[in-house]
Amino acid sequence: MLDILIAILIWSSLGVIIKTTPISIQDLIFFAGSTSSLILFVFFIIKDKKALKISFKFLSIIFAISIVGLVNTFTFFYAYKNTSIPLAVLTHYTAPFFVAIFAHIFLKERITYKTILSIITATIGMYIMLDIKSEEILTLISKKDRNTLGIISGLLSGIFYAFLIIMFKYFIDFIKPTILTMYQNLFVVCMLTPFVSFDYDFFSVAIVVFILGVLHSTIAPIIYLRGIKKVRANIAAILGYSEPICAIILGIILLGEKITFNILVGGSMILISGLYCILSKSDSKRTEQIELNNLK
Repeated sequence: MLDILIAILIWSSLGVIIKTTPISIQDLIFFAGSTSSLILFVFFIIKDKKALKISFKFLSIIFAISIVGLVNTFTFFYAYKNTSIPLAVLTHYTAPFFVAIFAHIFLKERITYKTILSIITATIGMYIMLDIKSEEILTLISKKDRNTLGIISGLLSGIFYAFLIIMFKYFIDFIKPTILTMYQNLFVVCMLTPFVSFDYDFFSVAIVVFILGVLHSTIAPIIYLRGIKKVRANIAAILGYSEPICAIILGIILLGEKITFNILVGGSMILISGLYCILSKSDSKRTEQIELNNLK
């Protein structure tokens, strides 16, 4: 449990870092991924070379995870760059509702009335929080309004994060977290190479790249994935709700960002609904297990 909390606290500082650095999003992800890959590669060369040899099947799985992970990271970073930290992180945390929908579609898990109630409540909360009339959205998009594009990007990051959760759920027991992290970052670096600009004074941004590469892209993912193995998935998801709270607090303290009444009310509805959705799903699984045990 402590592993997950530490990872989440590290990730909660992302918004402040992204907003205060001049590096483009793709460059930020590229340099952080490169740093992480290099650190882990050297680690395996020294400690365990054999661990680097994995089957083509697992490489294919990691590559698929890398694509989804890259889209998730890019849209999340884009949201941070273009809208406020509260709006970016709260729209991203619509992920539990998308997980419930995707699990129903792809995994044939049933959606309970409690989950439906959570989704409806969160949708109302989103409407209150964003304070944008539906007929205005297309106009704002056509005008390339940064705040609106950031909000939409935050929602997209929630969708792709939901896909990522489902993929991790199935493959985490078969791949070591360190190996998964290294190859995932390596694939991301390869995919971004054609789009990266190298005209920076690298030494001026070296500290930011080092922090992101070591803390956010290496240590945090490894201890988070290690933590997931030790606790139930719903506990990990519940602990994850400390991230938006910490991120918002850091934004207020370090960047002087404001929280409006609408964001406070709507954001609270989203977070509470997400927790309720996770807890009700956990209760449903326990009930099904009791029923199965009674039939035995």
